[in-house]
Amino acid sequence: MADKIPPNIILHKSKEVIFYISNDYRNPVNIDLWIKKLNLIEYKGMIIHSKCIFNRLKSDTSID
Repeated sequence: MADKIPPNIILHKSKEVIFYISNDYRNPVNIDLWIKKLNLIEYKGMIIHSKCIFNRLKSDTSID
């Protein structure tokens, strides 16, 4: 998964990308590389370790 982009949510209004990474993920994390692969250079990235919260955000239609 080091070169594969993890599940993510793109928030265009705030120019942020939220990535889901499980707590037991042991490989190095390179958020900048994932953002470049998504072609969202001016965006900031963050990681969520809770699958429940990630899924809740993903299903929330009020965020964009």
